This record gives sequence, C-alpha cells and structure tokens, in this order.
Amino acid sequence: MDGLVDIAKLLSDNEANINWRYTGPFDKTKQRVQAGNLLHLAARIQNKGKFVDICKKNIASVTAHNEYGDNPFHEAARSGILLPAVQEIVNDLEKEANNKITKAEEAGDRKEVSRLKEELKCNKKYIKDALCSKGYAFNKKRETPLYYLNAAQQKEIKQIAGIKDSFICNQKFHLCLYIIGAIACIAALCLSLYFLFLVSQSFALSSMVAIASGGVTYLSVKACSEIHALHNESTLVENANVQLAGESLGV
Repeated sequence: MDGLVDIAKLLSDNEANINWRYTGPFDKTKQRVQAGNLLHLAARIQNKGKFVDICKKNIASVTAHNEYGDNPFHEAARSGILLPAVQEIVNDLEKEANNKITKAEEAGDRKEVSRLKEELKCNKKYIKDALCSKGYAFNKKRETPLYYLNAAQQKEIKQIAGIKDSFICNQKFHLCLYIIGAIACIAALCLSLYFLFLVSQSFALSSMVAIASGGVTYLSVKACSEIHALHNESTLVENANVQLAGESLGV
C-alpha cells in the first residue's frame, strides 16, 4: 500500500510536466520503473480518471515504453482499467473532433475540416499502435496489452479502437493453407509419378526424390513452424492469465 501512495505522490508532484519520465533513483520495490511516464503511474494506481485526462493531453505518450518494454496500456490492462479507459478516451476524442468539424463546416473552412479529420485519425492510430502494433505493443516478454484481457474484452476493445482482424494474416489461416498445399502437392506428386512410371520407371524414381525433397518438405516445415508459433502464442496468453490470477490471490 505504501508503494502505491508513493506512486500517487510521484504522479501528483510531476503532473504539470506532461512529458515527464522517471529517471531514478533505483527502486527496490519495483513500483517506480525507469522511463515510466505519467500514464504508467496513473495506471499503476488504477486512477482511470487521471489516466484518461493525461492521455487526452498527450495521446502520443500511450506508445512510450518503460525499461521493461511496457507501454501505459500494459499497466492499464494489468490494473483492470484498460477497457473502460480506452472507451472513454475514444469517445472524448471523437466528440471533441466532431464538434470542431461541425464548426469548421459551418464556417465553410474545408481545409480545417480535412485537418481535423486527419488529426482524429492520427490520434486513434496511437491507440491502435499501443494495443497491437509490432513496433509499440510488445514488451520484452513479447506480450501486448491484449494478452491481459479475456476474449470478450479483446473483442470489445478492438471494436472501440477500430481494429480489424485480417483473415489473410491470421496464423491459423496460414497453417491451413500450408496443410492444404502440402496435401495438394502430394496428390499431384502421386499422379505425376503414376504417369511417369508408365513411361520410365527410373525417371519416375528420380523425379519422386527431387519433388519430395522440394515442395513437400518446404510446406511441411512451414506447417511445423506455424504450429510452433501458435504454441508460443498460446503459452504467452496462459502465462499472462496465470500471472493475473496470482496477483488477484495475493491481494
């Protein structure tokens, strides 16, 4: 509890500096993390109101990493405030932007309308990046903030942030394609060898060795690689859930 009080005071003392980052001294309790910003602090003490206010003042700070590679959304997810915070942030950003856009449209300022729409798009992109982009969402454990949410929460927050799952880029879809490709390749191989065997047995045998060591092997290796990647991803999710359960029991 004392650690959280210290974090709250640290946040209060530095709130005026929107670009503040923690640079020391070393904290044995690991409550004060090197390179953590105001959003990291607000999330750690579960202050959703403060988290939302700071985020709206400096939306780019949601992509900032601390020494563990966590961005503020990792902290918010672990604290249980990520979903309601993102919902409020997006709603406020859209409401504020729409009000300004309406005024600009009434004034006939098309250039300002375009600028405001682009600004809203960029602000939302910061949120998307912090949630799931390769450059900003992964911490040093290769976890994104979404790993700390259950399936229903993940679906809801993706809808709020406008994140669409790409079917073509889905790992499971890739795995299915590799397996289907391997089966089709084997079928074509067998058919080709049958006709080759009718012409020349020796030529059919050499062709079988060449093809088998090519396409079939490649597709099989890729399929195994995708299975391994899916296993690692599942392990990360399970580890995150175990960690959260352990934290809950420790409270």
